[in-house]
Amino acid sequence: MLNHPLIFLAFTICLAGPLSQVCAAASPPDSSYRIVMNFNSDWLFARGDIPGGQTAALDESAFKRVCLPHTVAVVKHRDIDTSVFATISWYRRHFTPPINLQGRRFSIEFQGVSKAATVYLNGRPVGGHEGAYTPFTLDITRELKFGADNILAVRVDSRQRKDIPPEGAAVDYMICGGIVRDVAMIVTDPLHVQWVYVIRDSADPSCIDICTQVANGGGTEKRCTFVGLIVDSSNTVADSGRAGGTVAPDSEVEFNTRIGPIPGLRLWNPDHPYLYTALMQLQDDGRTVDTCRRQFGVRTIKFSRVDGRFSINGDALKLRGLNRHETYPFIGRAAADRLQARDADILKYELGCNIVRCSHYPQSPAFLQRCDEIGLLVLEEMPGWLYVGNAAWQALALDDVRDMVMRDRNHPSVVSFGVRVNESMDYHDFYVKANRIARLLDPSRPTNGVRVAGRGSPREFMEDLWGQNFGVPPGTPQPMPMLVTESVGHRGSAHSWDDDLRLIRQFLMNAAAQDSAAANPEIAGLLGWCAFDYNSPYFTAEKKVNYHGVADFFRIPKFAGYFYRSQADPGLYGPMVFIAHRWEKAQTPGDVWVASNCGKVELFVNGVSLGRRAPSRFMALPHPLFLWKSVPFRAGEIKAVGYIGDKPAATCVRYTPGAPVRLAMIPDDTVLEEGGDMTRIAVTAVDAHGQAVPHCGRAITLSVSGAGEFLGESPVALEDGKTAFYVKTPAHRAGEIDCRASAAGLVGAQARIRVRGDQNRKDQW
Repeated sequence: MLNHPLIFLAFTICLAGPLSQVCAAASPPDSSYRIVMNFNSDWLFARGDIPGGQTAALDESAFKRVCLPHTVAVVKHRDIDTSVFATISWYRRHFTPPINLQGRRFSIEFQGVSKAATVYLNGRPVGGHEGAYTPFTLDITRELKFGADNILAVRVDSRQRKDIPPEGAAVDYMICGGIVRDVAMIVTDPLHVQWVYVIRDSADPSCIDICTQVANGGGTEKRCTFVGLIVDSSNTVADSGRAGGTVAPDSEVEFNTRIGPIPGLRLWNPDHPYLYTALMQLQDDGRTVDTCRRQFGVRTIKFSRVDGRFSINGDALKLRGLNRHETYPFIGRAAADRLQARDADILKYELGCNIVRCSHYPQSPAFLQRCDEIGLLVLEEMPGWLYVGNAAWQALALDDVRDMVMRDRNHPSVVSFGVRVNESMDYHDFYVKANRIARLLDPSRPTNGVRVAGRGSPREFMEDLWGQNFGVPPGTPQPMPMLVTESVGHRGSAHSWDDDLRLIRQFLMNAAAQDSAAANPEIAGLLGWCAFDYNSPYFTAEKKVNYHGVADFFRIPKFAGYFYRSQADPGLYGPMVFIAHRWEKAQTPGDVWVASNCGKVELFVNGVSLGRRAPSRFMALPHPLFLWKSVPFRAGEIKAVGYIGDKPAATCVRYTPGAPVRLAMIPDDTVLEEGGDMTRIAVTAVDAHGQAVPHCGRAITLSVSGAGEFLGESPVALEDGKTAFYVKTPAHRAGEIDCRASAAGLVGAQARIRVRGDQNRKDQW
């Protein structure tokens, strides 16, 4: 481990696939006893605090069959009646474990239940959890009946809970309700791996140290061997190591294994996120009883107290990103892994970010896994928003810190853990404990605490990184290192259907904030507030939506979203050019702003060139903006061509909008898996040129048939000519989903999505 508090070397694993899968080229012939079963299908759900909801004799005729993740209420995307979430509900699942699995250890793992859960098996309580954002695992072995029907029942309390973080006062986001993340059944040998933590060796950077906790749930002492293999991307074993010892009955022991030097060790970075695989085997008297397979990346990070800069693998990197809420229209937080992963792709590739802040709570493992895979850095933080409660509240918050770090300390994308409630006042003893927990469990990462002017004194700066909301210091920030964790936000809100001047204002405010941070080398970077519009019960919301996003609630970029996209390296992420003008009518002033990551841009109006020029505004940015002042409006076509060198590299064309003539429908995915998979379908009213018709608010009708459930509104009014909905697949049903959209006077649209059956599923109990 390292002693210097601000230089962090991390050898890290990302959770990437079931533990039962092993790398065929590296795996020995021994079979593992570990089984990880997808337990998202075949649940029964009912609203209301049903008496005896855990009992076997309960009449289930009023229950609805659902797949997880699941929300207690599908709602409109705005004008929400928030009371629909303030309910107690029950989830039940029947399953029959095979007799031949007797003698194994069974546990049920919940990735997230909002807000409090009490879990029963066969009518008897087996445990519970308070908190909407962290996972919990319960051993259910003793209550199991083999070869017979078992009933797993979960009582979910989604009412306001001021005793559970982040609640206690007003909160600027909706916590929603339900079993909102994945559930898995895990079957292991009584001798099994509990957790693995991998860190780069501080004495020799070409070596790694693997710390593994092994549990012995059996009645006799076990002498075991732990073997670790490192597999590169070509499926070749790069190196291996082993450790051994004894584990007493009903106890846990930690083993440390050193592996290396690893020849030609490749580093993980945001532009080239190289991932290895760790294959870990636990042997009992020479017999493999547990096998875990994980992906990981190797990198060093540093937030400097001397010059304020952030560096990765020794190279300085200005952090540029956005905040993300894990919330979606209609379904709240109950989004399938595919949607969670797609948000990471949107942030990286469509919004040009190199970092995202998980505001203001730990977010889905599927989101973080995708960040590992694509190289999107992550600032993570404990649940909370301004308010800090009493001693019992603080104890739960410290549990959240512990669970967050334990779950996510092996992700290469995570560069810092937030151990201070966002924008809270100083609570010395509480934050001493939070920092101590994070540093004890993960010495490889800095802690951070996010403040706002008037809340939090530099005298109480006990974290490794100071997060500052909204203020961008013009000179040397105090204290250092400093990251601006929110900017623009409510001061630059914009609807997607606003006129050009409002959208350009938001566009320029984000550009100015990023330019200020880029101009100051002593600021580590800046994150805008925020990526997507989101539901909120807070007073700043309009009809229960805060329109602070650079993309709308449906993940469709506004003008400001294209500004962020323009800051990405064209050589790595592609050239782009965007005209921040709908070319709908004359504006005052008649300026035309263009965002592009090309070296020069040429602007044309109705085929007449207005000149090719270099960027001239916000010159500290990686890719400054282009401006043509006082361009006379002439209906027709405006076109921008971006050049890299002397070659055209990207083009943006806009036509003066015409009347809508048809609907266009585009699903994000055309193939889904059965059993709770989801995708978004975008619907747009387009004119004769095929472009979206701005300000079109026409009502349209949406329908879904076949092997999918419709999640959305119908009829629904378009917003700026656009809307979207989701489909979700049922259990045990392959086939097709037929999606249709229609509106009076317009040509309708249709899309088909194929649903595949999983031939290798192991969750048929």
